[in-house]
Amino acid sequence: MTLAGTALVALFVVLFAALVLGALIVGGRTVRRAREAGRARLAGPARRLLLAIAAGDDDPRQIEELVRLPDEVWLAVEPSAVALLGKVRGEAHTTLVDVFERRGAAWRARSQLKRRDPVARAMAAEVLGNLRRRDAVLPLCDLLSDPDPDVRVVAARSLGRIGDAGATQPLLATLRSRRPVPAHVVATALTRLGTPAQGALTAALDDPRSPVRATAAEVLGLIGAAGATVRVESALRADPAVEVRVSAARTLGRLGTRTALAPLLDALGEDRPAVLRAEAARALGELGAVTAAPALTALLADADYAVAHNAARSLLRLGSAGRAALVAAEHRAHVRPRHSAEPDEGPGPEVLLGAAHAREALAAAELDDRRRQAVP
Repeated sequence: MTLAGTALVALFVVLFAALVLGALIVGGRTVRRAREAGRARLAGPARRLLLAIAAGDDDPRQIEELVRLPDEVWLAVEPSAVALLGKVRGEAHTTLVDVFERRGAAWRARSQLKRRDPVARAMAAEVLGNLRRRDAVLPLCDLLSDPDPDVRVVAARSLGRIGDAGATQPLLATLRSRRPVPAHVVATALTRLGTPAQGALTAALDDPRSPVRATAAEVLGLIGAAGATVRVESALRADPAVEVRVSAARTLGRLGTRTALAPLLDALGEDRPAVLRAEAARALGELGAVTAAPALTALLADADYAVAHNAARSLLRLGSAGRAALVAAEHRAHVRPRHSAEPDEGPGPEVLLGAAHAREALAAAELDDRRRQAVP
């Protein structure tokens, strides 16, 4: 066969392969769409029952109809039911939990936690979390080290929904694992555990890993753990990691204890990192201590924008004393020195910078006041 003939045969083979591949792709999409359409038809009536229950209709006949759905119909509607279970509250949630339990969903989910398919493991973990199954805490803690990152995230969120304080240590341990869960996911789950987790969180302030200490300090503020104030103050003063000290400053602002004033003022020092000074300035506003007004006023001319901005906004939160300091700072920009050798010499750059931040804060406060007055 000549070279031209060989090339022509090869071209036909390539074209035929492309046609076959295209047909397979189109056929696969068609089959998938048909399967999805079939599931949608099966799930339609059951989905309406779910929405009725979510809306507060607890008609026993509708509940029984859901419980007695054929397996193929329930499998079609189960993803919608799981999503709805995670959103509703109160009586609607209790009713849906009853439906899931009577259909054996908890037992089935427990049996799927070790499936090879990560989607199946994640779905099972979500179901157990939404059902608030405390007997699933240990297997869910095992999933915190799952090879799949999405499964680890779902397991952490489910532990938060269950709310068992026994999950505190395993959740914190994921932050020092080779397969970590994102810190914000861990913090959210720990927050949902509430005050029963306070003891373990306080102890975690001594952990050798700074992400663990920073998350523990953050969550202590989110759960209102006023009893941990002394330990958090110590972390703000002496922890070697800036991220931990920033979290500690934020927590002290949230807790609002009087003893937090001194360490927060100390954190404003010029030798402190700018990110810490900015967070301490914000926390002093949340603390609401009028005695912090002079220190915050001095920060209005700070070279770091975040520090000066947070100081101005915190002065607003101190009430009339803070507003008076802002007005005075803004007014200084319009005052010329009386005994200046240069008649055209105006205020210095620091005064102008402080006045700009004061003006911005006062303008924002005025907008807020007008907005509140406009709302009937």
